Amino acid sequence: YVEARDYCSGNKKVLIEDYTGHGCVNCPGAAVLAHDLKEQFCERVVIIGVHAGFFAQPDFEDNPLFAANYTTEAGNTWDSFFGNSSMGNPNGLIDRVKGPNGYVLYPQSWAATVDPLLMESAKALITISNDFDTDNSTLTTSIKTDVQEPMAGKYKLIVCITQDNIISPQKNNNPEIGPTPIDENYVHNHVLRGSLNGAWGDFLGTSGEVVVGSVYENSFTSTFPEDWIPKDCHVVAFVYNEETKTVVQVEELAVLE
Repeated sequence: YVEARDYCSGNKKVLIEDYTGHGCVNCPGAAVLAHDLKEQFCERVVIIGVHAGFFAQPDFEDNPLFAANYTTEAGNTWDSFFGNSSMGNPNGLIDRVKGPNGYVLYPQSWAATVDPLLMESAKALITISNDFDTDNSTLTTSIKTDVQEPMAGKYKLIVCITQDNIISPQKNNNPEIGPTPIDENYVHNHVLRGSLNGAWGDFLGTSGEVVVGSVYENSFTSTFPEDWIPKDCHVVAFVYNEETKTVVQVEELAVLE
């Protein structure tokens, strides 16, 4: 039981990484849950759908319906580091906080993990500015990280692209969500398309050591492949502690406002 709180005040946002795959029958339920939590928590949750591991393989079970490949280099790296798919999907990471049993959390514990994090004040604020040149499908995104509180350790920034409204077959065992056992017109949202600065990102400043009141600026340029639909894409930026991997702040902004 989570007591009634006002989630609409506060400046900390929480990252939910939903580790998923088109061959996973329980994954649509986890996607619905993540979406419901975003609403429940007053849009202070940012979701990345990471397709990785056994259930995300193209031509899953040699079925051409599942020809799509939504895996990414960054997603595969994170999956092997945090151990998500080896624990069985669906599961996820909440701000990459490490608990007594490691980083990986099953969906039924997501809400109770997000709740106290939203009660914290933001140690940093992230501002994203996007400029998309439709003539050559090139995004320039500028990220400002404004340090609000003392933060010991070294901090890195990761900048990703996610895409909504990708219609593609998905295994499903919940008739309330869609057709079973395969929903051929399933809508995949928050799909990780890739990272603009590698799986582990870049240091803030020169060394990753940050000073209260300072603003750190990073900018990236990326040309979108044809299957990335700009109007359905978001830039997701998050800052984390290099040693613990804990995310201190996350922000997202549509590529085309």
